[in-house]
Amino acid sequence: MKRTKPNNKVGGGGGGCNVKSLPKDLLTDVLSRVASSSVTNLFNVERSCKDLLEVGNDDYVLQHACMDSFPVAPWPISDKASSFLRRCRESGNDEALFRQGMFEYFTLLETEAGLELLQRAAQNGHMEATYVCGILLLSLFCGDNRQRRQGLKLLACLRRQPLKVEECRKRVKLVVSSLWIHNNNINVFITSTCNCWNTRSRGWEEDDYGDTCSESCFWDRETSLFCNLIRTNLYLADDK
Repeated sequence: MKRTKPNNKVGGGGGGCNVKSLPKDLLTDVLSRVASSSVTNLFNVERSCKDLLEVGNDDYVLQHACMDSFPVAPWPISDKASSFLRRCRESGNDEALFRQGMFEYFTLLETEAGLELLQRAAQNGHMEATYVCGILLLSLFCGDNRQRRQGLKLLACLRRQPLKVEECRKRVKLVVSSLWIHNNNINVFITSTCNCWNTRSRGWEEDDYGDTCSESCFWDRETSLFCNLIRTNLYLADDK
């Protein structure tokens, strides 16, 4: 029996791969899973076929792209990498928005643009962006009860899940330590409402402040720790 050579061409053209017979939704879902684990693997898949390259540029795929291969501070990186990160932000990639927001707010001093990026990430459920946005509302809008309530409302979902607060602290500390901090325009406006404030000295790594600590007091203390973190890294950056 004569053996037939497989035909991998698309529509009779040359150099293609036989993926057009598959639903685009399926390909998009598969590539989004690839992108969420490794952008290197995504790039390798895209290079294998121009049809997969097109799917790889879909907004849904870019929304899920993992940022672990890229530095927190977007320098020095190639033009190709910079373009990819920009497309990820435009597609609504939460982690890309968060990183750029932190960079613009605390390093470039583009506070309005930075806060807008952080808010976009927070609105999509990004934990660290929610944490930073809430604390900025508490620290920047001193005496503004409306802004304070907005900040506390934003942070409330994290307090109900203590492990998330701990994770946010550690991740934010890592991100801040990776940036050149030039923005120290944050303050602590304390309105403590319970007796836990001076019970004992606590550091950034403490898990919580006890079951008796009120919501308002809890986040006042968290804001104080965050501001101290920013100031510490500001001094380190300026000494370099």
